[in-house]
Amino acid sequence: MGRLQGKNALVTGAASGIGEATARLFAKEGARVLMTDLNEEAGCRIRDEIAAAGGDVRFFAGNLVDDALPAELSAIVDADFEGRLDVLANCGGILIQGPFLEQTDDDLDKLMKINFRGAIRMMRTFIPGMVDNGGGSIINVTSISAQWPEVNSYFYGAAKAALNVTSRNIAKEFASKGVRVNCIQPGPVNTGMTPQEVKDNPELMRGLLDHFCMLGRMGKPEDIAYGALYLASDESSWVTGTDLVIDGGACISN
Repeated sequence: MGRLQGKNALVTGAASGIGEATARLFAKEGARVLMTDLNEEAGCRIRDEIAAAGGDVRFFAGNLVDDALPAELSAIVDADFEGRLDVLANCGGILIQGPFLEQTDDDLDKLMKINFRGAIRMMRTFIPGMVDNGGGSIINVTSISAQWPEVNSYFYGAAKAALNVTSRNIAKEFASKGVRVNCIQPGPVNTGMTPQEVKDNPELMRGLLDHFCMLGRMGKPEDIAYGALYLASDESSWVTGTDLVIDGGACISN
């Protein structure tokens, strides 16, 4: 029996990185999973791989900035999940970095629309159904950049911090309704958003590991997915409004 047996889950940003690892793990642990991502080709491939391994999964291609996406996903939940969503994992996001004076209003708008507003709209769409069905678990993937100053990640950290604060407020409002809202703050994780100059430069990678990763390696998407699995499962039934830091010790590196 899987840890999510009988649960229905929606994972955004599910075609790569943390979202992909989360979708795969949720399905492996028995959840029916609805994946969404802008990358249709990768999303369909991952869906097929999960299905071939015995997972119950479907994929819908969509952009988090698209106003219609939440309603489109809700229609799939109504049709395929009998209108019940137990777990919402907001993993979708983008990374824009650069010196402060070179960051633009467009950079700020993109980060807020995707990394903050995208998750807010998903929660606004699915919380009412969770309340009607007796509860649910929402997991918002943010970043240690939300609490830990990081040069070149100004607006990225601001968007993630906004999601952290809002998540705690939502957790407080809906705790009595059985809806739990928690955040995961990853540290340096090797995903598609890892800057290519870091991946291509062993010396730079070694410096990053020595300075930030107290456990001696970059994080893997699966490291974060296992935290999401805990928060999605009944094992965390007494956990809400918290920020789970999974960072290899980065926050204690200074």
